[in-house]
Amino acid sequence: MVDAVHLYVYNRCMRQTAVYLQDHQLSGLKDASRKLGRSEADLLREGVDLVLARYREPIGECDLPAVHGGGQLASRVDDLLDEGFGRTA
Repeated sequence: MVDAVHLYVYNRCMRQTAVYLQDHQLSGLKDASRKLGRSEADLLREGVDLVLARYREPIGECDLPAVHGGGQLASRVDDLLDEGFGRTA
């Protein structure tokens, strides 16, 4: 049984819409719903979220400076850490 709180939240957060599917899409959706134990509506919402994520505008670019360690960074890691923490060998 759905209690009043869940019904209120559901109605406030969701909007109803109609979706027309081709026969193969509907049968695939029904199969997936049955196999996954999830509602068709839940799978449709996940599909919409995947499409939105795929075509979402990038938030912005972050230019990171390019650094070249000269190819010897790994062999000098202990010395560089000591130097960075103010320790001398």
